[in-house]
Amino acid sequence: MSQFKGSCTCGAIRYELQTEPRLSFLCQCRQCQRITGTGHSAEFVASEKDTDISGELKFYELTADSGNTVTSGFCPTCGNPVLKKSSGYPGMLFFHAATLDNPTVFQPQTVFWGVSHQPWDYVNPDLELKQRT
Repeated sequence: MSQFKGSCTCGAIRYELQTEPRLSFLCQCRQCQRITGTGHSAEFVASEKDTDISGELKFYELTADSGNTVTSGFCPTCGNPVLKKSSGYPGMLFFHAATLDNPTVFQPQTVFWGVSHQPWDYVNPDLELKQRT
């Protein structure tokens, strides 16, 4: 049984990874700030084919700072953002770490879009910073 399983707030959407995440990271882009309501998002990446999802997500499409089309998947009942898809990474799902049943298993490896960081949002300075522009 995977440690990487979780749900939205009301439980209408559930997921479970069949493998370990390919990457765990923090993202400080403006879109992630808006989606999470804070200075960054905490996410982990898995292949769609290695993930079981139950429930019906609703999606909202936006353009990321990178220029990729990002589709944010959320629960239509409670509104909880659960995952994202990106045109730049077909077949991959980007899950919000806060949706994990046990969020302590999340260990970020790097930070993306640090150029958009907010001065009031503390992020571990030991994490590798990528994509400064």
